[in-house]
Amino acid sequence: MKKTKVMMIMAALLLGFGFYIGHPDEAVQAQNDAQIHIVQQGESLWDIARPIADERGEDIREVIFDLQVNNDLDENCSIRPGQRIVINF
Repeated sequence: MKKTKVMMIMAALLLGFGFYIGHPDEAVQAQNDAQIHIVQQGESLWDIARPIADERGEDIREVIFDLQVNNDLDENCSIRPGQRIVINF
C-alpha cells in the first residue's frame, strides 16, 4: 500500500514537471511574436485595431477584444498618448 502511494505521488510530480517544462517555450514564442505600438495623440484603439483586423482577415471587434484583454484595458478600452500597447500575432 505504501509503495503504491509513493509511486502515485512520484507519477503526479513527474507529470506536473513535464507540464512545467513545456510552458516556458510558449511564453518565449509569444514574446517573439509580440509587437509594441506606442499610442499617438488622437489615436483610438479602433485606429490601432483596423490594420491588424484587415491583415488577419478578422472582425475588428475581435481584435479590439484581444487588445483589451492582452493589455488589461478597462471596459471602455481607454488609452492615452505614449501608452505601450502589446500586439500579439
